[in-house]
Amino acid sequence: MAETIRLRVKCHACSNLIEGTAKYGAGHYVPEGVSFEFVAVGKVEGPQGGRRVKAEVTCTCPNCGVKCKYNV
Repeated sequence: MAETIRLRVKCHACSNLIEGTAKYGAGHYVPEGVSFEFVAVGKVEGPQGGRRVKAEVTCTCPNCGVKCKYNV
C-alpha cells in the first residue's frame, strides 16, 4: 500500500520554500512538485501512542540548485 509523504522545507542556501509530494510503497514512487529522495531510518512513538516514521530527505532546490538534506 502506498503512503503519501508531503515535504515543505526551506533551502539552506537561498531560503526558497521547497514543496513536494510523493507516494511511496512496494516498488511504487510517484513524485509531484519537487522530486526528493526519502530514506526511512526508524520509527518514533508520539505522546498519544501513535507512530510515525523518522526519515532523511534529500532534494535539490529548483531556485539555486543546491542539494539539501533534512531529518524529518
